[in-house]
Amino acid sequence: MSRGFWFLAGVATTAFVTIKGREYYRRLTPEGMAEEIERRAEETAVSAKAWAADFATTYSNARAAKRSELMALLTKDERGQLE
Repeated sequence: MSRGFWFLAGVATTAFVTIKGREYYRRLTPEGMAEEIERRAEETAVSAKAWAADFATTYSNARAAKRSELMALLTKDERGQLE
């Protein structure tokens, strides 16, 4: 029983090391590094677009709120001159 356990443990460890070793080897090749850089560039582009869209929405909402607030402070004649 003990020998069988250690044999299976060795087989599992060998399989794990082989699979992980191939992954790390692939990552360290020029093609693997290029893929990683491309993936990160795409992620950065997506997050930058999301940030820019969020910024534009927040800015336009804040601008509209401030404009409404300032227009409410003006008299009717002053509002007519601005519009």
